[in-house]
Amino acid sequence: MTGNPLVAQAHGSTTWSTGLGLVEDAHQISDGIRNNSWVDATLGGVGGSLNAVAVAVDPLGSLFAWGVGWLMEHVQPLRDVLDRLAGRPDEIAAHAATWRNVAAAAAEARQGYATAVRTQTAGWLGASGDAYRAHAGEQLAAVDGIATVTSAISYAVEGAGLLVGLVREIVRDLIAQFVATLAVRLPQWLAAEGITLGLATPVVAGQVATLVSQWAHRIQHFIRALLNSLRHLNGRLADLADLLTRLKQLLGHLTRPAPTAAQPGRSEAGSGEVMEDGLLREGDGIVRNGQRILMSRENVLAVAAKFGIDMDGVRLSLDKIRRGAGPGREFYGVTMPDGEIKLARDAFMSEEQLARTLAHERFHLDELRRGMEFPWKEADRAAYEVRAYAYEEQWWQSRKHLLDPE
Repeated sequence: MTGNPLVAQAHGSTTWSTGLGLVEDAHQISDGIRNNSWVDATLGGVGGSLNAVAVAVDPLGSLFAWGVGWLMEHVQPLRDVLDRLAGRPDEIAAHAATWRNVAAAAAEARQGYATAVRTQTAGWLGASGDAYRAHAGEQLAAVDGIATVTSAISYAVEGAGLLVGLVREIVRDLIAQFVATLAVRLPQWLAAEGITLGLATPVVAGQVATLVSQWAHRIQHFIRALLNSLRHLNGRLADLADLLTRLKQLLGHLTRPAPTAAQPGRSEAGSGEVMEDGLLREGDGIVRNGQRILMSRENVLAVAAKFGIDMDGVRLSLDKIRRGAGPGREFYGVTMPDGEIKLARDAFMSEEQLARTLAHERFHLDELRRGMEFPWKEADRAAYEVRAYAYEEQWWQSRKHLLDPE
């Protein structure tokens, strides 16, 4: 690190959300909306509040006081522009507030869940505790992404309303300048023609029309900038909508068992059976790759059926990422406090191991369903596992003959 004050230091671009995929995308798009980079350079910064949008000033009304209705025919395009930019500021504010409420609710839910996980699992040690906290972390990240997206949508809605209000004020001021200019020049033009204010000649009418055209061109410049800005914002809103959908799907996958539908790379094989290309399905319906069992929901149910393990009504999910730390430190699965059974890769190393794991975790689930408290403390956890392993061994001795060839 140099000590030269003239040398600029590098600032890391890595933030807490870097690498979290959808959550990182949500923060990047949100930052792009909040820094107003979508606003056309013609319009500059967006300031004020939505309350300012509700101010209605009609500079063209002064023309009526002049008693020269024929002028209104020439300035009508300017009036139309102002009227079309009026908008409905109360509705804009309500939509923005609704999205803010959604963002606040998501942030509150995330904070509550994070606190519960931190306090209630502090004494839960071992691989199963780590697995639960990692799973909870994935859910927390998804909820945080939803809070970020909805907050960005709120800002975008309010920003769009402010921008429309800003352009409306610009247009109103330009029309007011036009009226002031007309108030000065019209008497001069009429005097040059030697007529009164209530009359007009084609020459005067032409001069008024030319003046209107000049001001209309100025107004169109700002209208085009507004439309360009809204088009840029619309593209980012579309990205946010897509992210919100994907985050909702991610949460669904994290809270539900894996679907039973066939996955890419598989093909149907008679009477609805699912076959993995290049692997062998034996008479018991289990797909194997040598000694290992293919990690699939179908295989879990097939093994459960073969060994008489009741999986009816059991919430089941497969964790294809986590595994143990080698021989003697395997991680087979875990029964969550809510009753979901999560199976890890090590459980699929053989048919026996998968059957044992299912029986073991089903024992835990039965205890929870009988009203036993989940063992958050390590001492309770040890006793919890001793009971399960004792049951597993006794159960296996009565079932291991099912491994014999049929």
